[in-house]
Amino acid sequence: MTSLSETLLKARENQTIAQISEDDLPRDHIQAYACSLAQMEEIGAWKIGGANPWSRSVFDNREVFFGPLHPREIFLEDDHLPLEGLVAPLAEPEVMLEIGDPRSDCMAERFVRMALGFEIPATVLPECLKPQFMAQISDRGGAGAVWISAIQPFDEDLLAHGFEIQLSKNAAAPVRGSSDNVINGPLGAAEEFFRLAPKYDMPVAAGQWIASGGLCPALPVVSGDTLELEAWGQVLRLRFS
Repeated sequence: MTSLSETLLKARENQTIAQISEDDLPRDHIQAYACSLAQMEEIGAWKIGGANPWSRSVFDNREVFFGPLHPREIFLEDDHLPLEGLVAPLAEPEVMLEIGDPRSDCMAERFVRMALGFEIPATVLPECLKPQFMAQISDRGGAGAVWISAIQPFDEDLLAHGFEIQLSKNAAAPVRGSSDNVINGPLGAAEEFFRLAPKYDMPVAAGQWIASGGLCPALPVVSGDTLELEAWGQVLRLRFS
């Protein structure tokens, strides 16, 4: 899948839609994840897709999928995020989990910190291929960026009991969401990722972050937009430039 990897990389570099068709797609998950990994030099985070009802209504998937992100695509504890270089970006509030010991079965050892943030999907797939499962996996799950804020020690109880959120864009009426929107919750989605990653030879390592799935549907964003996320007794604001 070298040619497909190069085509997707070039499309992101040029901020254009990749000129590919269904005939260019891998025929199985192994090839698709290999295509995704071939686009990486270093992995700083993973994004989980297909983890909520609205995603599954599109992809008709029964297990999550995932994609790697470059360290340069990760933004920590800042109040703005540049959209330059991203094609038709969206923003989706998610729980972020920092990996401690990926081999441990103990949650408190497997995850060392957690945070709130936004996953910014920015696929370069043509419109006709966006619903295609193999296309999404090949395109790193539609990766674009992640914004991570409100970083704190891992608290399994908070995540296990669930929580509500409110999201507004440019001071509009807020949209409500919940950790219950992630199938089996953020921890359940992350656990499914840990189960699948070795199957596809993914280099999961300490210090990487996991964006665990959308708490409410994604919103389109452009430069100048501001998002306000209320959760965990905090109000987080992110401005796009």
